[in-house]
Amino acid sequence: MKYCRRCKTRGRDDQTHCASCGDELTEFGARPAGTTSSGTSPEPVLALAGQIAVLQESRQRNLQRLRGLVLAAGLVAAAFLFVGYRVYAATVLVYARLENVTIRQDPANEQKILVEFDVVRPGKVSFERRSGGRRTEKVDQFDTIGRKSQEWVWPSDPLTGIDFDVIYRGSWTRTFDRQHFSVSEASTRGAVDIVFLLDTTSSMTPFSRALKQKCIDFADTVRAGGRNVRLGLVGFGDVPRGEPVRSFPPTGDLQLFQSEVDALPPTPGGDEPESSVNALEAALALPFRPAAVVCFVHITDADTHRQQELAEIRTRLEAAGVVAFVVSREQWRLVYEPLCVGGGEFFPIEQARFERILERLADSIVSAIQSR
Repeated sequence: MKYCRRCKTRGRDDQTHCASCGDELTEFGARPAGTTSSGTSPEPVLALAGQIAVLQESRQRNLQRLRGLVLAAGLVAAAFLFVGYRVYAATVLVYARLENVTIRQDPANEQKILVEFDVVRPGKVSFERRSGGRRTEKVDQFDTIGRKSQEWVWPSDPLTGIDFDVIYRGSWTRTFDRQHFSVSEASTRGAVDIVFLLDTTSSMTPFSRALKQKCIDFADTVRAGGRNVRLGLVGFGDVPRGEPVRSFPPTGDLQLFQSEVDALPPTPGGDEPESSVNALEAALALPFRPAAVVCFVHITDADTHRQQELAEIRTRLEAAGVVAFVVSREQWRLVYEPLCVGGGEFFPIEQARFERILERLADSIVSAIQSR
């Protein structure tokens, strides 16, 4: 920037002489002639107009920096708002908005919980039930508005009763309604212990997957009459080839039962016969509730070792009061059908998908134990 020392005014950068007095323009900041050794000048370096121009340029630079800072802060705030909204949507907005929620206990069956509510905005609703140290959660999606009703039957502990929660969206936040219900000792009668004896060889993998996925629906069907249902598991392959029999006692925790099914390792098997007799012996050795109706569901697609001992196994099943069902190939009907004691049935494995067979099994179990 150039200026005139005589007029003390600013000149343009492309000028060489002052337009007012004709003197030569000099660069701003250059030391004028006569400057003292201390670096001070006996005359002002720049007039007031020049100083104002410098301040204006500095102000413009500061304004530009401020605009940049404001823009950066706005982008950061927008990012926080976006992330916050995504979290809010995932934890709150996905839930249905409900009104007029009622939770009550069926007076005819203390283990049955009845829930009714109005869906104002579609979404998911979570139902949580706790009793005797066990927790069960069920999440349903409601895509239409209107009055809805749900009901469940679970085995319950008379010592702790039942705590039941319905979790949904209020006006702006996730909320819940909670009720506690007492359970009498008499309501826990009608116990049913069901053991699945599952062939774990590789050909049976689709059946173990279906059992894991459908066991809750299966248990709900049996529970519909107010029965206290527990599920147990025996996994078996080919014992002579070193494949062990794995046993899990009946439990009322269906999520634990699902994890037990999932934990069963597939076995290669080997020759056609598998170890059904060993599995039945292991199932008979499991602990059952004294007053429970015990049901075995034997699932295999192969013949068995120790076939000559099946008659003795049948006698033991009858003596223990077991209701036995078998799901196997039609070609093995003559081998396994004699085991179907206590009102049990033989189900050909080829006739339907295993999911459908499980539905029929649940209905058959209900029919078989109604007279007990």
